[in-house]
Amino acid sequence: MAEPATGPQGDPELVASFFTLSGAGFGEAPRHGFEQRCEAAAAAGFAGVGLHVDDLARTFASGLDPAGMRAILDGAGLRLVEIEFLGGWALDPADPGEVVTGVEAVADDLGGRHVTAGEFRSGELDPDAAAARLAELAGRLAERDLLVALEPFPWSALPDVATAVDLLRRAGSANAGLMVDVWHFFTGGAEFGALDGLPGAGIAAVQLNDGPRVHGDFLRHARAARRLPGRGELDVVGLVRAVQATGFAGPWCVEVNTPDFRALPVEVAAKAAADAALTVLDAARA
Repeated sequence: MAEPATGPQGDPELVASFFTLSGAGFGEAPRHGFEQRCEAAAAAGFAGVGLHVDDLARTFASGLDPAGMRAILDGAGLRLVEIEFLGGWALDPADPGEVVTGVEAVADDLGGRHVTAGEFRSGELDPDAAAARLAELAGRLAERDLLVALEPFPWSALPDVATAVDLLRRAGSANAGLMVDVWHFFTGGAEFGALDGLPGAGIAAVQLNDGPRVHGDFLRHARAARRLPGRGELDVVGLVRAVQATGFAGPWCVEVNTPDFRALPVEVAAKAAADAALTVLDAARA
């Protein structure tokens, strides 16, 4: 079993995904600004943060330019790890290059490790056409040394791990792999064996969370019931062990955003997220 990647203090390398510290619901402007999020993440022991492409312009409008954002990251001892979100490509025959411009802007200004990608909409997927568009996007992002982490959503045209893996295999891109979000993994009906022999980049990224088992109304639950890891009904520890068995060693993103959680002060939310993630990772090593 692979040992987790570690941060400066020897702890597993944790990343606060954008929505975890936004203090707002999905699709809403964050209550907490970039500097607040970074300060809270660093104080809680995170090694990195995520940024949504939609928040870049808002941050510039607040008076921060790219140099100022980089200075905040450097001063907090953080790196930008996760860029959200590469969507609107799986169902449409439009030029995929138009979709990726915002992601490239974030990466050019601040760097990054991986980009989350997927399809929010439902519909009939043409797997070969979607795979070709994914391959084009992955090739373009490879020029910036970015991984593409393909994330299935149970309400969407990419509803489960099996569909995502098939798309990755058809795309054949070395820098495109699977995003394992705990809630989406289990809600989509996947089992641990689905992680064996993955194509491309294998497991490109992981988002830790938890929640109740649900069998319908997936979108509402995804945006309101993804809890802190270890605070729900899902086998988070078992999934972490299965992920590690593939050779994945981190970093470990935490994506939590329930109404109660996002109402917390950002410092409290960051510490709760880090503590819960470390508890799960420690249990997985036991």
